[in-house]
Amino acid sequence: MALPFLPTELLHHIARHATSLQTLRTLACLNRRFYAVFGPLLYQQDAQCPPSAAINWAAKHGAMDLLEKSLGHGAEVSLYAPGYKPCVGQYSPYVNASKPQHPLCLAVQNGHVDIAELLIARGCGVNMQVPAYFSLLCLAVKHGQIHMSRSLLGLGARQEINTRFNLNSPIEIAALRGDKAMIELLLHYGSRSTYPTNTHLQGALQYAIAEGHRHVLKPLLNSNIDLNFHFTGRSLRRFVYPLLWAVEEEDVELVKMFVASGANPNVHTIGGESALERAIVRHNEEMVRILISGTDRKRRTHALARSMAYPDGRIAQILLDNGTVADFQEGDSAESERYGDERNFGDNATLIPPLISAVILGHSDLVRLLVARGANVNVEYHGRVKALPDPFVGEALLLAVKLENEEIANVLRDHGADGIVEGSWTKFGNWSYYKI
Repeated sequence: MALPFLPTELLHHIARHATSLQTLRTLACLNRRFYAVFGPLLYQQDAQCPPSAAINWAAKHGAMDLLEKSLGHGAEVSLYAPGYKPCVGQYSPYVNASKPQHPLCLAVQNGHVDIAELLIARGCGVNMQVPAYFSLLCLAVKHGQIHMSRSLLGLGARQEINTRFNLNSPIEIAALRGDKAMIELLLHYGSRSTYPTNTHLQGALQYAIAEGHRHVLKPLLNSNIDLNFHFTGRSLRRFVYPLLWAVEEEDVELVKMFVASGANPNVHTIGGESALERAIVRHNEEMVRILISGTDRKRRTHALARSMAYPDGRIAQILLDNGTVADFQEGDSAESERYGDERNFGDNATLIPPLISAVILGHSDLVRLLVARGANVNVEYHGRVKALPDPFVGEALLLAVKLENEEIANVLRDHGADGIVEGSWTKFGNWSYYKI
């Protein structure tokens, strides 16, 4: 007698003695009658051989009815990801990546919100970590599952959960992918405890910049991120502040965004150059206008000195028009700061007054501009000047004479510089020097 026509009693006898799930699955798929006989036994045997293949398949493909049927036949879902063991109420930090994925991970990865919520309601941890060292939330973000991410956040998934093998947080992964909608969800949905840390926000900003995802910068910058940090890599120069990076890239819009979001213009390079000074070196007038208002007095004056390298005077005019003082004040010091343009002024570490810079560089029009704006024509300087064989000690007029620049010397005299430039004593700090 052909198999499809066997009596039902005989089919039940066959079912009771079948030992292979594959055999039962094949028989159950022949027709409806066979499914009614072999189906229940198939689910019972599958439940006795964890992890349940039926549950894994249902979780992966979103088959809620199949999942519930399997659970109804006694299948159990582990509360822990494969390879994890409970340890003092938490997971062990080690995991076997070769283990099969947990049904909850399969549901999250494939965006089956209803199944994920059912498994979590049955006791699976919302902060479970998958064998690839991702948290469930990281996994959802990685696969662009925004509805799943919203559900996990609503159930208390935390964004700071990661391991030493996977240091990226959900918002960093979203920034790497350029997923603006996901970033906004991670920033604004869920309880305060699920909010990303400042370190994660900074990492996300670095990824967004490195990958060129400009469209995600606005929500990140509106998140109260602290922008006064050093880049740590991610295809960007290390140990550079974001604002300084934008200045070096001459990215005016990014400079505007950073300053508007609280970046401190007084941050400086390893060599002691402020953001304003780097903008001057780039001869970028628009960036100078953006940075000047937030830069402190001493750094403004130092930037003015640096602008003396540009004889057209346009940047110097911008600085002076925006309140930059033409002289340093008593007590200003370059101690612990590497100020100075060694190309023309030697390797001294003093704060070089703007007028002295203009005299050394021989820019008479800039000398006129400075003295017209109140620069002290008798300002003193001591240090090396590359055009002179010996260290210089004295005032601006003496320096102009030694550099044989009669035009500048006359400008200084016309504005009240001391007529006697040699043979007198001068003081700098607590030391006295005889003018040569």
